[in-house]
Amino acid sequence: MTSIVEFGEVYVCIFPFTSGRGAKARPVLVLVDLGSDCLVCRITSVPHQGFLDLALSKWQETGLEKPSTIRLSRVVTIEKSLLKVRIGKLSNEDLSLVRKMWNEEFRL
Repeated sequence: MTSIVEFGEVYVCIFPFTSGRGAKARPVLVLVDLGSDCLVCRITSVPHQGFLDLALSKWQETGLEKPSTIRLSRVVTIEKSLLKVRIGKLSNEDLSLVRKMWNEEFRL
């Protein structure tokens, strides 16, 4: 695992369940590098259409095996050691859409 991760990179990660009981290996999108930790969100192949969900248009170019959805409602801070394999990076088009959705929906 690299010591520096970048916005838009996609990794396989041991992603914790919201109950705190267990975890599952799944693809995640890196949002922010926080030093020894990083902020990531879940990527799923199960179709979702919530207001914080974004279907990827270039999922194959990213290295994902199936059509996928970014779930900005499933954000978690993890230790970088939980990032196991780098799959790829989102296309510039998909990155722009993620950034736009984040900036529109997460204003405090």
